[in-house]
Amino acid sequence: MKRFNWLLIGTVILSLAMVLLVGCGVSMSEYEALQADYDELNANYAAVEAELAEIKEVYPPRDFSSLSELQDWLLQNDVSERALATTAERWYSKALEIQEDALKDGYMVSADYDYDLETDLFYIFCVTIINGDIWYWDPETDEPYQEYYLGKVK
Repeated sequence: MKRFNWLLIGTVILSLAMVLLVGCGVSMSEYEALQADYDELNANYAAVEAELAEIKEVYPPRDFSSLSELQDWLLQNDVSERALATTAERWYSKALEIQEDALKDGYMVSADYDYDLETDLFYIFCVTIINGDIWYWDPETDEPYQEYYLGKVK
């Protein structure tokens, strides 16, 4: 936002300078140099404005609005299509990759795991919220299930 303010202030100052200098017998080369500076500021402003629009598309991240939106997103994400993980660490890395991909697309997904001491097994899954309900899935299968034991969390 500070960058935008400085660009706006610079544009206004350059515009005023051009108006004042044109009436004061400024040479054509000076006028053209000011015009070039003004054009560059406009180009920079357009680039910053486009970048801001891209950021606004994914920020702040949000929950999925429906199960079908989550399923559609999972179909587009290719993490589950890769070879099965051979270690719990690699399995969890897949969950973290899904979390990162979701954030890039403007969604909130958590990576979680449980360890069963008696069986010496890990359970790794991704978690998201849809309409206040918890949904989870194995990052290698992309089949979401609703958590029914807890009520609405949001």
